[in-house]
Amino acid sequence: MNEENRFSSKWKWLAAAAAIALPAALYLLFAFSQIPLAVKWRTLYVETAMGTMTHQWLATAFLPDFVIQDVMKDVEARFQENLIEASGLAPGEGPSSPKSAKTPEERAAAEFAALFPEVDMDTLPESVTWKDLPILEKEGLEGVYTTAGDEVWAIDVPNKILICTVSGEGYQGKLAIAKDSSQVFLAKNALSGRGQTVTELCEANGAVLGINASGFYDPEGRGRGNVPMGFVLSGGEYSGQALAGRYQAAGFDWGDNFRAGRGLDLSEMRDAVQFYPIIVLNGEKNIDGSFGMGIQPRTAIGQTADKATLMLVIDGRRAGHSLGTTVSECADILLRYGCWTAMNMDGGSSSSMSYNGRIITKTSSSMTQGRYLPDAWVVKGLPFIDVLD
Repeated sequence: MNEENRFSSKWKWLAAAAAIALPAALYLLFAFSQIPLAVKWRTLYVETAMGTMTHQWLATAFLPDFVIQDVMKDVEARFQENLIEASGLAPGEGPSSPKSAKTPEERAAAEFAALFPEVDMDTLPESVTWKDLPILEKEGLEGVYTTAGDEVWAIDVPNKILICTVSGEGYQGKLAIAKDSSQVFLAKNALSGRGQTVTELCEANGAVLGINASGFYDPEGRGRGNVPMGFVLSGGEYSGQALAGRYQAAGFDWGDNFRAGRGLDLSEMRDAVQFYPIIVLNGEKNIDGSFGMGIQPRTAIGQTADKATLMLVIDGRRAGHSLGTTVSECADILLRYGCWTAMNMDGGSSSSMSYNGRIITKTSSSMTQGRYLPDAWVVKGLPFIDVLD
């Protein structure tokens, strides 16, 4: 073998060795290093995988048990710390009153601003006139923003609903604000062989807007979405079986107040489900970090101090669009809009929001219309009246 061939062969062996050594070194760094950045991403990876029912193998197949256990060792303790008997009532500030206005134009603008103080009035297009405001019902708005800086996606004055697009590092989703919490209720699945999609639950109950609520039993990923995890209280009618552990109740009492806690007096509640954790409590963030739940598609529901209902869905598991988010980031979004109390709902491929008969978020489910579910939080459409009058 001449010198040139020996040199070429040597470099081939070195390249092959590097191809083996580099992935091995990266794996060891990711799996065992105590460098803060490595610990952060290892923790999120493990929490995200172990926080699913069907993708835990992404952690268990590649990482030793002791590494996974080290990440997850205090998760249950954090959930136990999150347990409370019952949240307090919101202060009941009430919606703002329109400022005195002399002309019809001023009156229409003032009443619209009083109904939707979240909307930055300066960003409304000139094509929306004062005559449009009392009956404005428009989707796909562009260039209209909330005072918190999120783009408004839909304004529905007749049903007192505002929907905006929320986004951040690695995530996108929708936040719906329903001004009349008396119109928000829990719609139960009416089928025996399977659950119903959020859109189906809306259509069956005369609702214009809805998001997923309870988790459901899903053995080996083959559940039909018709058996809820935990009890279900719909219109005062109780069904299912209460769960202990990290599960807490959340829902609306007969006075339309959103309440949460493990010790709620269910005789005072009209609609409620069980899930975890409570992410906003008494106007303050009630969790921090990923809370052991990683980055996932998310759903959350809460209420502001003036009793408007906040319904949040974050898309996930879609590279290039949205990977998902933590429960802590969900709390941050809700607090931007004055949330008083909020609970995380079932997430993952269940997370979906439906409006006007179609899903408006991007589900991670293989079913483009969203998964079959046991129930959903829905907003009943209001009679067509001049709600600004």
